[in-house]
Amino acid sequence: MRDGWVETTLGDITEVIGGGTPSTTIAEYWDGDIVWLTPTEITSQDGKVVSDSIRKITDLGFKNSGAQMLPIDSVILTSRASVGYVALAGKDLCTNQGFQSLIPKQSVLAKFLMFWIQQNRPEFESRSAGSTFKEISKSNVKSIKLQLPSLSEQKRIVDLISSVDSYLESLRIALAKSISARKSSLESQLDSFKNTSPVFRLEELCATGKSAIVDGPFGANLKREDYLEEGIPVLKIQNIKQDYVVIKKMDYVNEDKYQELRRHSFQQGDIVMTKLGDPLGLSAIVRELDKGLIVADLVRIRPDKIDVEFLCMQLNSAKIQNYINRMQKGSTRPRVNLGMIREMPIAVPNETKINEFVAVFGAWSEQNRKMEETIHATEQLRSGLLSDLLNGNHKIPTSYDNVIGAA
Repeated sequence: MRDGWVETTLGDITEVIGGGTPSTTIAEYWDGDIVWLTPTEITSQDGKVVSDSIRKITDLGFKNSGAQMLPIDSVILTSRASVGYVALAGKDLCTNQGFQSLIPKQSVLAKFLMFWIQQNRPEFESRSAGSTFKEISKSNVKSIKLQLPSLSEQKRIVDLISSVDSYLESLRIALAKSISARKSSLESQLDSFKNTSPVFRLEELCATGKSAIVDGPFGANLKREDYLEEGIPVLKIQNIKQDYVVIKKMDYVNEDKYQELRRHSFQQGDIVMTKLGDPLGLSAIVRELDKGLIVADLVRIRPDKIDVEFLCMQLNSAKIQNYINRMQKGSTRPRVNLGMIREMPIAVPNETKINEFVAVFGAWSEQNRKMEETIHATEQLRSGLLSDLLNGNHKIPTSYDNVIGAA
């Protein structure tokens, strides 16, 4: 442990506060002005400042529940189901019982504590127990140990990581704007093809009809224990972005499992589409992998009578998405079956128009893909840097104080 650092526990440096829920049958307890958070609101805003909630409670509801008021800059910590997600309170607020939130004492900065919890989320998850859903108790949270640097060094760490976060946020905003602008322009161009181009069923544009459109294997064929850290890749929903596949957080199988399930394989130039849950009907082109498998919530499409990039863009268009929304089945987990996919109506303009379309929007998609890769690489850099800083493996020089005023 570095000089000036002390070993302590979360219970020593914070006050740990739980939450509660007013009776949902008493109308007077609800639709008030007090911010009242649930865990799902924090998992979607991990690492951010939170000042609002989907539902609010009244002063009467607050007084008649187990909820406790958390002051501004409290570290809101989820303790049930999704354990270890954090945010900072942007105002005085309260939570339901799915939290063990932390009010920092004078020895620790709130934002430093939030960063520390983000980096050490597996510790909170490993201490969770429960058969229906995992939960970490207040006593377990309080007993978690950490090495704490001085306040001045905490401030240096917070400032450096916050600057990386600001850069990441600017990248995400730029990517979101680019995606939105591309979609708007693309839809306008596709609309111009509607009344001037012949329409085909999707399976008519594929290599061998029905065998060119197949879905992934069911759970009996591909189990958790089949997955390896290296080998032949397996594509899942999280790898599918609009028009392109993201090669990160992948699982792999061995050659024997691949040969067993080869009918469900993909190769470069195939399109994969999500067929279950959310997002539904999202399509991407496999560009960077030679071969692999898809899972049950994905469909492989292998076209040979139409440009694959043009087809993928049209599959992601508002027209096809509306078709999917009309044809989907299931209320709990919406799905679209292979028959619906094979019947999808695809407008096919002449080759010149297709080439012009693909040249513009393909380049735009590639730009977005590279931005996505930059974001992922920066996230990995942030994680590695934060780990080194919190473990004392990397020291920020004290001269940095002249920039941020940490002294």
